[in-house]
Amino acid sequence: MTIRFLPRCGGRWVLALLAASAPAIAAAAPSTTSPNAAASDAAAPDRDDTDAAERARLEEELAAQLGADDPAPDRPPSAPLPTSPLELGAVGTFVASWFSDEPTTRLPAHEPSHRGFQLQEFEIAIRSNVDPFFAADVFLAFSLGGVEVEEAYVTTRALPWNLQLRGGSFHAPFGRFNQRHFLEQTPFADLPLPNRRFFGGEMLRGLGAEASLLLPLPFFLELRAAAMTAGNELSFGVPGAEVEALRDLLGVARLLASFDPAEQLTFNLGVSAANGPNASGGAAVTDENRTDVFGADLYVHLRDPASIAYVALQAEWMLRRAAVPGGRLDQGGFYVWLVRRFDRRWEAAIRWDQLGLPGGSATGAPAVEDPTLATFLAPARQRRLGASISRYFSEFSRLRLQANHDFGLDVDGAGGAAVTELFLQFQFAIGAHGAHRF
Repeated sequence: MTIRFLPRCGGRWVLALLAASAPAIAAAAPSTTSPNAAASDAAAPDRDDTDAAERARLEEELAAQLGADDPAPDRPPSAPLPTSPLELGAVGTFVASWFSDEPTTRLPAHEPSHRGFQLQEFEIAIRSNVDPFFAADVFLAFSLGGVEVEEAYVTTRALPWNLQLRGGSFHAPFGRFNQRHFLEQTPFADLPLPNRRFFGGEMLRGLGAEASLLLPLPFFLELRAAAMTAGNELSFGVPGAEVEALRDLLGVARLLASFDPAEQLTFNLGVSAANGPNASGGAAVTDENRTDVFGADLYVHLRDPASIAYVALQAEWMLRRAAVPGGRLDQGGFYVWLVRRFDRRWEAAIRWDQLGLPGGSATGAPAVEDPTLATFLAPARQRRLGASISRYFSEFSRLRLQANHDFGLDVDGAGGAAVTELFLQFQFAIGAHGAHRF
């Protein structure tokens, strides 16, 4: 007889099943005992005691092999094993680009920025549960310019009161787009205009700590707050090595609500705020060189219950107010896109994004010496229309064709030339890649 054991699925149930089925197995087995032997067995008054002792011995041996079902006393009863296997994955993203004219202003970080071929990113993701109390995530980004730690953080797993803490290097909990690895998780090969103008291709991220609380309400409502280094060179500007006081840090807060009016329909509504020093005043941090960024975002997702198909709408608006020596610079902008996933193979998307809502303005006589900061803080107006179509060969490879028409970047009333942009992007994934935020 062959017995199959299910590892760690409840040793007592297996043992009880074996003990209960032993008499039935014995009864079903064909008899090969001689009449004399049968008479001898009938004459033995302690046969049942012998069988019980044998079953007890077998139970002890099986229990030793399977291990005890009760969790260790220093571990919560519902906790998993102390550690889990290391999850290792990689995603490579390449693009071929064409521009009808000089591309509008952007930093050369992960976005298509010139004609020809470009390695947007080769990302290695490493994840594992450290123990029942912590999980660790590391994302390394490789490009032709070198390698950087995109994110590396530890998250708690077992705190009470729906509380979770995170520490390390991570994307700031601002808005919806900023928290995502956009090359993998969005339907376009480039950044929305407000994110490009306010945060750049490296996004708003830094070293710090974050706390999130899921409020005890009949619907999903999450509050997140973070204190982190303000090394972003476009809106903020105090790297970690130069932090001397709390006022040198970037503070970020976000409130997210989620509703499911129907089984296949989800609404997400979020508001965000960030405040921190910028680099317009040099090394000194005062009230004259601080930036506020406010944001609101919407996400609507309608699923087809019979297939993988869905329709999703995403929109986000941001307003930046940067105090600089001599005055203040204001800038607003938004984007909205609509995605249609037809089946496992095809997806299409369309996007409109705009700078200048409200229109950029300057108060007083602002003076910014750093040329990069001055370029991206300057009030600007810009509009762009884009569309993409993606072919998924499998869950691990994708080819995307995208076309944009940029109506030109208008800074200080000096309108720029319109630009048509074409991108052909290929992406592949290998290994296990951790789940991203919904």
